[in-house]
Amino acid sequence: MIKKLFPLALLCTGLIFTACGTKPLAEDSPKEAPKVTKVETPAPKKEIKDPPNVKFAKELQKLLDENNIDGAIEHFNSIPKELADDTDLMLLLGALYYSDSRFDDAIKVADKVLSIEKNNKDAVELLSMASQAKGDSQTYKTISEQILKEDPYNPTVNIQKAQAYAKKRNFKQARSCYAKALKGDSKNEDAMFGYAQTSYYEGDTQAATFYFEKLLKINPENSAALAYLGKIAYSDENYLKAVTYVEEALTYDPENYDYWMDYGTYLRYRGKFDDAAKAWEHASKIDPEYFLSYAYLAGNYDDLGKFDLALENYHKVIETNPDYYYAYESAAILEYHQKNYAEAIKLFNTAYNYRANDSKLNHLNWAYALMIAACYYKMNNPQGAKKVITTQLKKMDYKSDEYAMVRFFGESYSKNAENQLIQKINKEGDSNIKGKMLFYMGLYCELNKADELAKEYYAKVTKMQAAMFFEYRIAEWGLEG
Repeated sequence: MIKKLFPLALLCTGLIFTACGTKPLAEDSPKEAPKVTKVETPAPKKEIKDPPNVKFAKELQKLLDENNIDGAIEHFNSIPKELADDTDLMLLLGALYYSDSRFDDAIKVADKVLSIEKNNKDAVELLSMASQAKGDSQTYKTISEQILKEDPYNPTVNIQKAQAYAKKRNFKQARSCYAKALKGDSKNEDAMFGYAQTSYYEGDTQAATFYFEKLLKINPENSAALAYLGKIAYSDENYLKAVTYVEEALTYDPENYDYWMDYGTYLRYRGKFDDAAKAWEHASKIDPEYFLSYAYLAGNYDDLGKFDLALENYHKVIETNPDYYYAYESAAILEYHQKNYAEAIKLFNTAYNYRANDSKLNHLNWAYALMIAACYYKMNNPQGAKKVITTQLKKMDYKSDEYAMVRFFGESYSKNAENQLIQKINKEGDSNIKGKMLFYMGLYCELNKADELAKEYYAKVTKMQAAMFFEYRIAEWGLEG
């Protein structure tokens, strides 16, 4: 970055003129009889007004202290003539334009400075930054290459390059550029933070920790550095330390959505589920339009068996991010558990349609179709169930095991068909597919009032380790009922 907004107090000091005078002490005079003198009231002191340049500088400093960028830019309209050609003030105005995303105005200022001082390094850097920000890649490339040719470790340009690499998630190259920036200026806070952050993403938590801690020695209130140290502690499973770091980060940036999300996660891993929920609820108030806090809340309440609250939040996920189709599946499962079968059908249908557009997932849609059919059966609507099954069979390979399962679901019970299916299930090599098939055997038995047999199948499902299919939960509930 170009030089920071310099303290205008120094400028003010150079502009303030004062005058003072002293009188020599009077010599001792012969003692005389005291005279009665009339005491006069001193005339009021005249207010000394600042010269225009000092007044301008003081007001500008006040606006900068208040972080009033628009006001500071507007204030330059009243700049005194004697300061109009001051290149430092011009660059300050250019930096303000840049901060306000007025990149064309920043470029004009940089060009004006360069017309006065041809080799002004700060003006060249401002020109480079503004050109990149406005998308003028050719000008940026030309200027940045010129700068690096003369100064390979120029912090400003190397940081720019690093940020461009980081946006593309090329953290290795970004880290290399931040390292060069640090070589050019070992105390540059932007370079230090960038190097630490990319080290974290590259998995080098030792280097990340070193530079985040170094940064905090310079600026103890750097909330982002504290938050990342919390992430590192969390990855080391030191959840208490992680909580401590993020709590401190929140004292400096109390309305940071990401910090509250992390805070909830660390609390949850410490077993403080209610406190975790409070943290995520606070995050949802900071940004009520973003879905992630609702997803975390839903999962938390779901794990705690607070299904009404879980459903409420799953529906908030759907409201704020309709494309997050996992929420439809999760909500559908809970609506099914709550015996809200009509609502479950709607949600399973939506999940089905999203999967239909995903070539990696649409082969599993037969399971959603069976869940929808099960809902119709539980609503005493066998016609609706058979229609769903018939439609699904038309989309499947009739030689597949899944086809046999769906067909079995829609037909009257046959011991021979059941035995053939069991043989197919026992030969299945994919444990998740095998688990799903066993579940639907159990569900078929449940729907046909063979409760004891249903529980036998459900028990086989729940004994599976590391099950990664949604039906596992329904099997657990089936054993409870």
